Amino acid sequence: MEKLIYLYGLVPTEEAKQISFPALEGMDKNNPIYTLCFDDITAFVCDLPSAEYSEERLKEKIEQDMKWLQDKAMHHHETLLFLQKHYTLLPMKFCTVYKSKDSCQKSIVDNKEKTLSSLQLLKKSEEWNIKVYAHTNHLKSYLLTYNETIQKKKEEINTLPPGRQFFERKKIERLIEEETEKEQLSLCDNLHSEISPYAAYHKIKNNWSQKITGDSYSMCWNSIYLLSKSNVESFLKAISNKQTLYKNMGLNIEVTGPWPAYHIDTLRSEKDAG
Repeated sequence: MEKLIYLYGLVPTEEAKQISFPALEGMDKNNPIYTLCFDDITAFVCDLPSAEYSEERLKEKIEQDMKWLQDKAMHHHETLLFLQKHYTLLPMKFCTVYKSKDSCQKSIVDNKEKTLSSLQLLKKSEEWNIKVYAHTNHLKSYLLTYNETIQKKKEEINTLPPGRQFFERKKIERLIEEETEKEQLSLCDNLHSEISPYAAYHKIKNNWSQKITGDSYSMCWNSIYLLSKSNVESFLKAISNKQTLYKNMGLNIEVTGPWPAYHIDTLRSEKDAG
């Protein structure tokens, strides 16, 4: 039975020919990564035994074996990071598997124009990620001192009879929660508004839970930006100018990149649709 083909990513053939590729372990550690050339596009792939990596077996592993999932996802990501350092890379999603070389070739040929367009864009672009984490108690303390709405409410309470003050102070706790949430969103929106003009494409993503991040802070912003390489320095400087101010208010801005451009198709299709 013909082995399955695991596809890591696609690069321009001209680059694949110019830059030698070292031996790297494939997904199952028994079959090395190698290249398949389809005219202007070269694919980085490895063989996989069909009995262990069929669609049914992969679904079972992903749903039931967290250790396997973490190890394989990390292998996929680290391989892409290595390839990105040497080539203009269009990365594939984790577990992109084809039944044969022929089916892999058909998929690449059918999407050739779109792939070449993406590779051309990626030659001069980088994908970066911004996450903002909130130390909620720190931000609340800041707002207790500087938020006008909270200050006005506190002044109103001080003019009330003692009995009324007790009940109104209970209400102010809810107000502080509401203002804290509003301030988090406002600060993140402001940051995004200032840095998004540097990007050709950008997308706001769902925040990760603390169970996923393992961080003591809660994530309140998560966004990706596809930048022209000529704009990266200005982009990072704009973020740096905000980091100290935000940290004083209880928000940590984390900027990472450049990453393999996992989101390029989504970014381009959403902008075209918009």
